[in-house]
Amino acid sequence: MTPPSSRDPVRGWLAASAAFLSMSISIGATQYAFGHFVEPLEEAFGWTRTQISASLSFTALGTLAAPVLGRLMDRYGARPVMVGSLLTMGTSFMLRPFMSELWHWYALSFLQLVPFAGTTILPAGRLIGLWFRRTRGRMMGITNAGANFGGLVVPPATALILALGTWRDAYIAIGLTCFGVALYSLLVVRERPLGAPAGSDASGTQDAAPSEGEEEHWTTRRALRTRSFYVIAVAVCLGCFTYATILPHVVVHLGNEGASLTVASLALGLLAASGIAGKICFGLLAERFGARRAFIFDLVGHAVAVLCLAFAPSPLLMLAITPIYGLFMGGTGVLLLLIVQETFGVRHYGAILGLINMSTIITFTVGPLLAGASYDLTGSYSAAFASGSALFLCAAAVLRFTSDDTGTRPPRS
Repeated sequence: MTPPSSRDPVRGWLAASAAFLSMSISIGATQYAFGHFVEPLEEAFGWTRTQISASLSFTALGTLAAPVLGRLMDRYGARPVMVGSLLTMGTSFMLRPFMSELWHWYALSFLQLVPFAGTTILPAGRLIGLWFRRTRGRMMGITNAGANFGGLVVPPATALILALGTWRDAYIAIGLTCFGVALYSLLVVRERPLGAPAGSDASGTQDAAPSEGEEEHWTTRRALRTRSFYVIAVAVCLGCFTYATILPHVVVHLGNEGASLTVASLALGLLAASGIAGKICFGLLAERFGARRAFIFDLVGHAVAVLCLAFAPSPLLMLAITPIYGLFMGGTGVLLLLIVQETFGVRHYGAILGLINMSTIITFTVGPLLAGASYDLTGSYSAAFASGSALFLCAAAVLRFTSDDTGTRPPRS
Protein backbone atom coordinates (compact mmCIF):
# COMPACT_ATOMS: atom_id res chain seq x y z
CA MET A 1 0.00 0.00 0.00
CA THR A 2 1.13 3.54 -0.67
CA PRO A 3 2.55 5.25 2.42
CA PRO A 4 1.06 8.55 3.55
CA SER A 5 2.66 11.64 2.03
CA SER A 6 2.03 15.28 1.33
CA ARG A 7 -0.04 14.15 -1.66
CA ASP A 8 -2.56 12.39 0.62
CA PRO A 9 -5.32 14.99 0.10
CA VAL A 10 -5.11 14.61 -3.68
CA ARG A 11 -5.02 10.81 -3.51
CA GLY A 12 -7.99 10.70 -1.16
CA TRP A 13 -10.13 12.86 -3.41
CA LEU A 14 -9.09 10.91 -6.52
CA ALA A 15 -10.08 7.64 -4.82
CA ALA A 16 -13.44 9.17 -3.85
CA SER A 17 -14.01 10.39 -7.42
CA ALA A 18 -13.40 6.89 -8.78
CA ALA A 19 -15.93 5.42 -6.33
CA PHE A 20 -18.40 8.16 -7.32
CA LEU A 21 -18.05 7.39 -11.05
CA SER A 22 -18.22 3.63 -10.49
CA MET A 23 -21.47 3.99 -8.58
CA SER A 24 -22.84 6.38 -11.22
CA ILE A 25 -22.43 4.06 -14.20
CA SER A 26 -23.33 0.88 -12.29
CA ILE A 27 -26.57 2.10 -10.75
CA GLY A 28 -27.43 4.44 -13.61
CA ALA A 29 -27.25 1.60 -16.15
CA THR A 30 -28.63 -1.19 -13.96
CA GLN A 31 -31.58 0.53 -12.31
CA TYR A 32 -32.41 3.90 -13.83
CA ALA A 33 -31.82 3.13 -17.54
CA PHE A 34 -33.17 -0.43 -17.50
CA GLY A 35 -36.63 0.64 -18.63
CA HIS A 36 -35.29 2.27 -21.81
CA PHE A 37 -34.35 -1.14 -23.19
CA VAL A 38 -37.60 -2.99 -22.48
CA GLU A 39 -39.50 -1.97 -25.62
CA PRO A 40 -36.50 -2.30 -28.01
CA LEU A 41 -35.79 -5.83 -26.75
CA GLU A 42 -39.48 -6.70 -26.91
CA GLU A 43 -39.60 -5.59 -30.55
CA ALA A 44 -36.28 -7.19 -31.52
CA PHE A 45 -36.80 -10.64 -30.02
CA GLY A 46 -40.50 -10.94 -29.17
CA TRP A 47 -39.73 -11.52 -25.49
CA THR A 48 -42.47 -10.61 -23.02
CA ARG A 49 -41.92 -7.88 -20.46
CA THR A 50 -42.10 -10.47 -17.72
CA GLN A 51 -39.26 -12.42 -19.37
CA ILE A 52 -37.17 -9.26 -19.74
CA SER A 53 -37.79 -8.00 -16.19
CA ALA A 54 -37.08 -11.44 -14.73
CA SER A 55 -33.39 -10.76 -15.33
CA LEU A 56 -33.44 -8.39 -12.36
CA SER A 57 -33.83 -11.42 -10.09
CA PHE A 58 -30.08 -11.94 -10.49
CA THR A 59 -29.74 -9.06 -8.04
CA ALA A 60 -30.21 -11.73 -5.37
CA LEU A 61 -27.15 -13.59 -6.67
CA GLY A 62 -25.20 -10.35 -6.49
CA THR A 63 -26.24 -10.14 -2.84
CA LEU A 64 -24.90 -13.65 -2.25
CA ALA A 65 -21.61 -12.71 -3.94
CA ALA A 66 -21.15 -9.61 -1.75
CA PRO A 67 -19.50 -11.43 1.21
CA VAL A 68 -16.99 -13.07 -1.15
CA LEU A 69 -16.16 -9.77 -2.84
CA GLY A 70 -15.99 -8.10 0.57
CA ARG A 71 -13.52 -10.64 1.90
CA LEU A 72 -11.39 -10.25 -1.22
CA MET A 73 -11.45 -6.48 -0.77
CA ASP A 74 -10.42 -6.74 2.89
CA ARG A 75 -7.47 -8.90 1.86
CA TYR A 76 -6.28 -7.31 -1.39
CA GLY A 77 -7.72 -3.79 -1.24
CA ALA A 78 -10.49 -1.95 -3.04
CA ARG A 79 -8.69 -1.35 -6.34
CA PRO A 80 -8.49 -4.92 -7.73
CA VAL A 81 -12.06 -5.73 -6.69
CA MET A 82 -13.36 -2.46 -8.12
CA VAL A 83 -11.47 -2.77 -11.42
CA GLY A 84 -12.32 -6.45 -11.86
CA SER A 85 -16.01 -5.84 -11.12
CA LEU A 86 -16.22 -2.93 -13.57
CA LEU A 87 -14.50 -4.94 -16.31
CA THR A 88 -16.90 -7.84 -15.75
CA MET A 89 -19.92 -5.55 -15.84
CA GLY A 90 -18.62 -3.75 -18.94
CA THR A 91 -18.09 -7.07 -20.71
CA SER A 92 -21.71 -8.03 -20.04
CA PHE A 93 -22.87 -4.89 -21.85
CA MET A 94 -20.40 -5.20 -24.72
CA LEU A 95 -21.62 -8.74 -25.49
CA ARG A 96 -25.33 -7.87 -25.62
CA PRO A 97 -25.37 -6.83 -29.29
CA PHE A 98 -24.57 -10.48 -30.08
CA MET A 99 -27.60 -11.91 -28.22
CA SER A 100 -30.02 -14.10 -30.13
CA GLU A 101 -31.66 -16.28 -27.46
CA LEU A 102 -33.39 -15.54 -24.17
CA TRP A 103 -30.81 -17.52 -22.23
CA HIS A 104 -28.13 -15.21 -23.60
CA TRP A 105 -29.99 -12.30 -21.99
CA TYR A 106 -30.11 -14.11 -18.66
CA ALA A 107 -26.46 -15.20 -18.81
CA LEU A 108 -25.28 -11.65 -19.50
CA SER A 109 -27.57 -10.26 -16.79
CA PHE A 110 -25.96 -12.73 -14.40
CA LEU A 111 -22.52 -11.49 -15.48
CA GLN A 112 -23.64 -7.90 -14.92
CA LEU A 113 -25.27 -8.26 -11.51
CA VAL A 114 -23.04 -10.72 -9.67
CA PRO A 115 -20.18 -8.17 -9.25
CA PHE A 116 -22.62 -5.31 -8.53
CA ALA A 117 -21.53 -4.81 -4.90
CA GLY A 118 -17.92 -4.63 -6.08
CA THR A 119 -18.70 -1.52 -8.12
CA THR A 120 -20.90 0.23 -5.54
CA ILE A 121 -21.21 -0.13 -1.76
CA LEU A 122 -18.05 -2.12 -1.01
CA PRO A 123 -15.29 0.09 -2.50
CA ALA A 124 -17.10 3.32 -1.64
CA GLY A 125 -17.34 2.37 2.03
CA ARG A 126 -13.76 1.16 2.35
CA LEU A 127 -12.10 4.04 0.52
CA ILE A 128 -14.01 6.76 2.35
CA GLY A 129 -13.42 5.00 5.69
CA LEU A 130 -9.67 4.92 5.08
CA TRP A 131 -9.13 8.37 3.57
CA PHE A 132 -11.67 10.57 5.37
CA ARG A 133 -11.71 9.88 9.08
CA ARG A 134 -13.10 13.05 10.62
CA THR A 135 -15.29 13.96 7.63
CA ARG A 136 -16.39 10.40 6.94
CA GLY A 137 -20.13 11.12 7.03
CA ARG A 138 -20.25 13.97 4.54
CA MET A 139 -17.73 12.32 2.21
CA MET A 140 -19.70 9.07 2.27
CA GLY A 141 -22.73 11.14 1.30
CA ILE A 142 -20.94 12.92 -1.53
CA THR A 143 -19.49 9.68 -2.91
CA ASN A 144 -22.77 7.77 -2.71
CA ALA A 145 -24.50 10.65 -4.47
CA GLY A 146 -22.94 9.07 -7.53
CA ALA A 147 -25.95 6.75 -7.58
CA ASN A 148 -28.32 9.68 -8.03
CA PHE A 149 -25.96 11.42 -10.44
CA GLY A 150 -26.13 8.25 -12.53
CA GLY A 151 -29.91 8.52 -12.40
CA LEU A 152 -29.74 12.06 -13.74
CA VAL A 153 -27.18 11.44 -16.50
CA VAL A 154 -27.31 7.84 -17.74
CA PRO A 155 -31.04 7.60 -18.70
CA PRO A 156 -31.10 10.75 -20.89
CA ALA A 157 -27.78 9.78 -22.48
CA THR A 158 -29.20 6.32 -23.19
CA ALA A 159 -32.39 7.83 -24.62
CA LEU A 160 -30.33 10.07 -26.92
CA ILE A 161 -28.30 7.13 -28.24
CA LEU A 162 -31.49 5.11 -28.80
CA ALA A 163 -32.97 8.04 -30.73
CA LEU A 164 -29.90 8.39 -32.94
CA GLY A 165 -28.96 4.71 -33.21
CA THR A 166 -30.03 1.32 -31.86
CA TRP A 167 -30.21 -0.50 -28.55
CA ARG A 168 -26.99 -2.26 -29.55
CA ASP A 169 -25.21 1.10 -29.81
CA ALA A 170 -26.50 2.09 -26.37
CA TYR A 171 -25.21 -1.12 -24.77
CA ILE A 172 -21.79 -0.68 -26.37
CA ALA A 173 -21.63 2.91 -25.09
CA ILE A 174 -22.42 1.75 -21.54
CA GLY A 175 -19.84 -1.03 -21.78
CA LEU A 176 -17.14 1.37 -22.98
CA THR A 177 -17.98 3.73 -20.12
CA CYS A 178 -17.52 0.88 -17.63
CA PHE A 179 -14.12 0.12 -19.16
CA GLY A 180 -13.18 3.81 -18.96
CA VAL A 181 -14.09 4.03 -15.27
CA ALA A 182 -12.16 0.79 -14.64
CA LEU A 183 -9.04 2.30 -16.24
CA TYR A 184 -9.45 5.52 -14.24
CA SER A 185 -9.82 3.49 -11.02
CA LEU A 186 -6.71 1.47 -11.83
CA LEU A 187 -4.72 4.69 -12.22
CA VAL A 188 -5.95 6.72 -9.25
CA VAL A 189 -7.21 4.45 -6.47
CA ARG A 190 -4.77 4.11 -3.59
CA GLU A 191 -5.33 3.24 0.06
CA ARG A 192 -4.02 4.80 3.22
CA PRO A 193 -2.68 1.95 5.39
CA LEU A 194 -4.77 1.13 8.46
CA GLY A 195 -3.23 2.75 11.52
CA ALA A 196 -0.86 4.88 9.45
CA PRO A 197 0.38 7.95 11.35
CA ALA A 198 -1.39 10.97 9.92
CA GLY A 199 -2.27 14.28 11.48
CA SER A 200 -5.01 15.09 9.04
CA ASP A 201 -7.59 13.40 6.92
CA ALA A 202 -7.58 13.61 3.14
CA SER A 203 -9.53 16.85 3.21
CA GLY A 204 -6.62 18.54 4.93
CA THR A 205 -8.42 19.13 8.24
CA GLN A 206 -7.13 18.00 11.62
CA ASP A 207 -8.14 14.42 12.41
CA ALA A 208 -10.42 14.43 15.45
CA ALA A 209 -11.98 11.01 14.92
CA PRO A 210 -10.96 7.78 16.66
CA SER A 211 -7.92 6.25 15.07
CA GLU A 212 -8.09 3.10 13.02
CA GLY A 213 -6.32 1.25 15.79
CA GLU A 214 -9.47 1.52 17.87
CA GLU A 215 -11.54 -0.14 15.13
CA GLU A 216 -9.37 -2.75 13.56
CA HIS A 217 -10.03 -5.67 15.91
CA TRP A 218 -13.61 -6.31 14.85
CA THR A 219 -13.17 -9.51 12.89
CA THR A 220 -16.12 -11.11 11.13
CA ARG A 221 -16.26 -13.88 13.72
CA ARG A 222 -16.41 -11.41 16.61
CA ALA A 223 -19.04 -9.31 14.85
CA LEU A 224 -21.24 -12.37 14.34
CA ARG A 225 -21.29 -12.89 18.11
CA THR A 226 -22.81 -9.49 18.81
CA ARG A 227 -26.45 -8.46 18.97
CA SER A 228 -25.66 -5.34 16.98
CA PHE A 229 -24.77 -7.34 13.88
CA TYR A 230 -28.25 -8.86 13.69
CA VAL A 231 -30.03 -5.64 14.67
CA ILE A 232 -28.29 -3.77 11.84
CA ALA A 233 -29.01 -6.64 9.42
CA VAL A 234 -32.74 -6.42 10.23
CA ALA A 235 -32.74 -2.62 9.89
CA VAL A 236 -30.92 -2.78 6.55
CA CYS A 237 -33.27 -5.51 5.29
CA LEU A 238 -36.39 -3.48 6.17
CA GLY A 239 -34.94 -0.14 5.10
CA CYS A 240 -34.05 -1.48 1.65
CA PHE A 241 -37.74 -2.06 0.90
CA THR A 242 -37.56 1.52 -0.39
CA TYR A 243 -35.43 0.26 -3.32
CA ALA A 244 -37.39 -2.93 -3.95
CA THR A 245 -40.96 -1.70 -3.44
CA ILE A 246 -41.25 2.10 -3.46
CA LEU A 247 -38.61 3.56 -5.80
CA PRO A 248 -39.33 1.37 -8.88
CA HIS A 249 -43.04 2.22 -8.68
CA VAL A 250 -43.10 5.93 -7.78
CA VAL A 251 -43.52 7.10 -11.38
CA VAL A 252 -46.00 4.31 -12.16
CA HIS A 253 -47.96 5.22 -9.03
CA LEU A 254 -48.12 8.85 -10.12
CA GLY A 255 -49.39 7.86 -13.56
CA ASN A 256 -51.88 5.45 -12.06
CA GLU A 257 -53.25 8.25 -9.89
CA GLY A 258 -53.74 10.59 -12.86
CA ALA A 259 -50.41 12.38 -13.32
CA SER A 260 -49.38 13.24 -16.87
CA LEU A 261 -46.19 11.93 -18.45
CA THR A 262 -44.62 15.38 -18.00
CA VAL A 263 -45.42 15.45 -14.28
CA ALA A 264 -44.16 11.90 -13.82
CA SER A 265 -40.88 12.70 -15.62
CA LEU A 266 -40.45 15.83 -13.51
CA ALA A 267 -41.02 13.74 -10.38
CA LEU A 268 -38.25 11.33 -11.40
CA GLY A 269 -35.80 14.20 -11.87
CA LEU A 270 -36.73 15.75 -8.53
CA LEU A 271 -36.38 12.35 -6.89
CA ALA A 272 -32.82 11.87 -8.16
CA ALA A 273 -31.78 15.44 -7.30
CA SER A 274 -33.22 15.34 -3.78
CA GLY A 275 -31.53 11.97 -3.25
CA ILE A 276 -28.16 13.71 -3.70
CA ALA A 277 -29.09 16.31 -1.08
CA GLY A 278 -30.33 13.56 1.25
CA LYS A 279 -27.04 11.67 1.12
CA ILE A 280 -25.00 14.75 2.00
CA CYS A 281 -27.39 16.00 4.70
CA PHE A 282 -27.68 12.65 6.46
CA GLY A 283 -23.93 12.12 6.16
CA LEU A 284 -23.45 15.37 8.09
CA LEU A 285 -26.08 14.31 10.64
CA ALA A 286 -24.21 11.04 11.14
CA GLU A 287 -21.02 12.98 11.88
CA ARG A 288 -22.80 15.10 14.46
CA PHE A 289 -25.12 12.62 16.16
CA GLY A 290 -23.84 9.20 15.09
CA ALA A 291 -25.03 6.93 12.28
CA ARG A 292 -27.43 4.99 14.51
CA ARG A 293 -29.43 8.05 15.60
CA ALA A 294 -29.36 9.53 12.10
CA PHE A 295 -30.64 6.23 10.68
CA ILE A 296 -33.54 6.15 13.16
CA PHE A 297 -34.53 9.70 12.20
CA ASP A 298 -34.22 8.83 8.50
CA LEU A 299 -36.44 5.76 8.83
CA VAL A 300 -39.18 7.63 10.70
CA GLY A 301 -39.15 10.47 8.17
CA HIS A 302 -39.10 7.90 5.40
CA ALA A 303 -42.21 6.21 6.79
CA VAL A 304 -44.14 9.49 7.01
CA ALA A 305 -43.14 10.60 3.48
CA VAL A 306 -44.09 7.26 1.91
CA LEU A 307 -47.45 7.20 3.72
CA CYS A 308 -48.21 10.71 2.43
CA LEU A 309 -47.15 9.64 -1.06
CA ALA A 310 -49.48 6.65 -0.88
CA PHE A 311 -52.62 8.60 0.04
CA ALA A 312 -52.06 12.12 -1.33
CA PRO A 313 -55.37 13.21 -2.91
CA SER A 314 -53.92 14.76 -6.08
CA PRO A 315 -51.00 14.21 -8.51
CA LEU A 316 -49.65 17.72 -7.85
CA LEU A 317 -49.49 17.04 -4.12
CA MET A 318 -47.70 13.76 -4.88
CA LEU A 319 -45.24 15.72 -7.01
CA ALA A 320 -44.57 18.01 -4.02
CA ILE A 321 -44.04 15.03 -1.69
CA THR A 322 -41.73 13.13 -4.08
CA PRO A 323 -38.56 15.20 -3.37
CA ILE A 324 -39.21 14.87 0.38
CA TYR A 325 -39.32 11.11 -0.09
CA GLY A 326 -36.15 11.37 -2.20
CA LEU A 327 -34.37 13.19 0.64
CA PHE A 328 -34.97 10.33 3.07
CA MET A 329 -34.35 7.67 0.42
CA GLY A 330 -30.95 9.20 -0.27
CA GLY A 331 -30.20 9.19 3.44
CA THR A 332 -30.90 5.47 3.67
CA GLY A 333 -28.32 4.74 0.99
CA VAL A 334 -25.47 6.36 2.90
CA LEU A 335 -26.51 5.51 6.47
CA LEU A 336 -26.66 1.76 5.94
CA LEU A 337 -22.94 1.96 5.06
CA LEU A 338 -22.01 4.36 7.84
CA ILE A 339 -23.72 2.37 10.60
CA VAL A 340 -21.74 -0.74 9.67
CA GLN A 341 -18.47 1.18 9.57
CA GLU A 342 -19.21 3.11 12.77
CA THR A 343 -20.04 -0.10 14.63
CA PHE A 344 -17.40 -2.50 13.30
CA GLY A 345 -14.62 -0.36 11.82
CA VAL A 346 -12.79 -0.55 8.50
CA ARG A 347 -10.42 -3.50 8.60
CA HIS A 348 -13.08 -6.17 8.00
CA TYR A 349 -15.74 -3.80 6.69
CA GLY A 350 -16.09 -5.58 3.35
CA ALA A 351 -16.79 -9.04 4.76
CA ILE A 352 -19.11 -7.75 7.50
CA LEU A 353 -21.10 -5.50 5.17
CA GLY A 354 -21.29 -8.33 2.64
CA LEU A 355 -22.87 -10.63 5.23
CA ILE A 356 -25.29 -7.93 6.41
CA ASN A 357 -26.21 -7.18 2.81
CA MET A 358 -27.33 -10.81 2.39
CA SER A 359 -30.40 -9.95 4.46
CA THR A 360 -31.69 -7.95 1.49
CA ILE A 361 -32.32 -11.18 -0.43
CA ILE A 362 -35.63 -11.18 1.43
CA THR A 363 -36.23 -7.56 0.48
CA PHE A 364 -35.63 -7.95 -3.24
CA THR A 365 -37.62 -11.18 -3.37
CA VAL A 366 -40.67 -10.02 -1.44
CA GLY A 367 -40.69 -6.31 -2.40
CA PRO A 368 -41.60 -6.63 -6.10
CA LEU A 369 -44.20 -9.32 -5.28
CA LEU A 370 -45.73 -7.02 -2.66
CA ALA A 371 -46.01 -4.19 -5.19
CA GLY A 372 -47.49 -6.46 -7.86
CA ALA A 373 -50.02 -7.98 -5.48
CA SER A 374 -51.06 -4.52 -4.30
CA TYR A 375 -51.84 -3.41 -7.84
CA ASP A 376 -53.49 -6.68 -8.92
CA LEU A 377 -55.78 -6.81 -5.88
CA THR A 378 -56.63 -3.14 -5.42
CA GLY A 379 -55.74 -1.41 -8.68
CA SER A 380 -53.30 0.83 -6.81
CA TYR A 381 -49.83 0.74 -5.25
CA SER A 382 -51.05 2.54 -2.12
CA ALA A 383 -51.30 -0.66 -0.06
CA ALA A 384 -47.71 -1.60 -0.94
CA PHE A 385 -46.50 1.90 -0.05
CA ALA A 386 -48.36 1.78 3.28
CA SER A 387 -46.79 -1.62 4.01
CA GLY A 388 -43.36 -0.17 3.25
CA SER A 389 -44.07 2.71 5.64
CA ALA A 390 -44.89 0.22 8.41
CA LEU A 391 -41.68 -1.70 7.74
CA PHE A 392 -39.58 1.48 8.02
CA LEU A 393 -41.15 2.18 11.41
CA CYS A 394 -40.33 -1.38 12.49
CA ALA A 395 -36.71 -0.87 11.45
CA ALA A 396 -36.53 2.38 13.44
CA ALA A 397 -38.01 0.63 16.49
CA VAL A 398 -35.47 -2.21 16.23
CA LEU A 399 -32.60 0.30 16.22
CA ARG A 400 -34.12 2.49 18.94
CA PHE A 401 -35.09 -0.11 21.48
CA THR A 402 -32.26 -2.60 21.02
CA SER A 403 -29.08 -1.64 22.81
CA ASP A 404 -25.68 -1.53 21.13
CA ASP A 405 -23.57 -4.26 22.75
CA THR A 406 -20.34 -3.44 20.89
CA GLY A 407 -19.29 -0.49 23.03
CA THR A 408 -17.26 2.44 21.79
CA ARG A 409 -14.08 0.42 21.58
CA PRO A 410 -14.08 -3.24 20.59
CA PRO A 411 -12.17 -5.63 22.85
CA ARG A 412 -8.65 -6.38 21.71
CA SER A 413 -7.69 -9.91 20.85
